[in-house]
Amino acid sequence: MIMITRVGTRRILLRLVCVALLIAGVAESRSAAAGTSAQSQLGKGLDSCTAPSLAQMNAFWKNTPYTYWGIYIGGSTRGCNQPNLTADWVRQVLTKGWALLPIWVGPQNPCQPYQAAHFSSNATGAYSQGKHEAAQAYKALHALGLPDNSPIDYDLEASGGHNTAACVAATKYFIQGWINQLHSPPAQRAGLYTSSCNGFLDEFATLKPGLDFIDGASWDRRPSTMAMPCVSSAHWGGHARHKQYLGGHGEAWNKVKLNVDSRCGNSYVVGNGAVTYGHVCQ
Repeated sequence: MIMITRVGTRRILLRLVCVALLIAGVAESRSAAAGTSAQSQLGKGLDSCTAPSLAQMNAFWKNTPYTYWGIYIGGSTRGCNQPNLTADWVRQVLTKGWALLPIWVGPQNPCQPYQAAHFSSNATGAYSQGKHEAAQAYKALHALGLPDNSPIDYDLEASGGHNTAACVAATKYFIQGWINQLHSPPAQRAGLYTSSCNGFLDEFATLKPGLDFIDGASWDRRPSTMAMPCVSSAHWGGHARHKQYLGGHGEAWNKVKLNVDSRCGNSYVVGNGAVTYGHVCQ
């Protein structure tokens, strides 16, 4: 028989209370982004290599035309550290009203000469690596408290005219692996960012299942997702396009200046509302 004294009983009760509080704290942390979901975005946005501080995000929100921000959530070729990008940062910017576009920067086209990390030029190897990158991106998404059914944009840099037929084929296999893995339950929205022309973006329209959205880089200063050179207007209609229409430049709002890329959104983002209508630019 085990004898439990009053002091022992108090200690047991105290431990149970502490465990309950710990569990409640974990639950609260995991639900920090509760209410967020994939939603259609219609309006102007920005992205930056490093996620801005909360103070900078506030400055770029007040009386500006912007409603969403592209965030680089990880990958072997991500170019910047992310001291600000935490689950708490995500929760606070979503609460403020921002929508977010998660971007993953993994290995690149084997013909791309500017990066050290490349995926295989072999079709089977490239496909397997695409699936692996999608699985890693999903983990990073959840670590930031973002929900299932979120869009994730794969950043595929242009090869600067160094493409071969073999590299194009391998790249398509890689992105097919990316799509198939992201579509595995619990499914995410699979996207691709690349140069609308030099990234042979239109060729990805043949993939099945296909991309849920594209994110074309065309720095023509035309904030319209349908004004996308080298991409057929018959492909990715119906709220399935983002466009990065201006590359890195300094922009200042409310006495805060950042180096940003300008974008137009007419597709999926993560936010707290059903649909966000900002400065229309579709």
